[in-house]
Amino acid sequence: MTPDQRIDAALDAVLRAAGSALRHYTMPKTLADMRAAMREVMSEAYIQGSNDCRKALNGGRGAD
Repeated sequence: MTPDQRIDAALDAVLRAAGSALRHYTMPKTLADMRAAMREVMSEAYIQGSNDCRKALNGGRGAD
């Protein structure tokens, strides 16, 4: 699965939980904005997971 496919799958999962689906969103600007928001969320989650892993490897100490 490509990164773009992962973004769309995550968006579709959120929309389905809200009673909709990604296929109902066809406006290019809306899709681009939604994808940008999901990229930001996924990026922040990745960074937090990386920081948590580093902290765990450092015996509970932060990255400082």
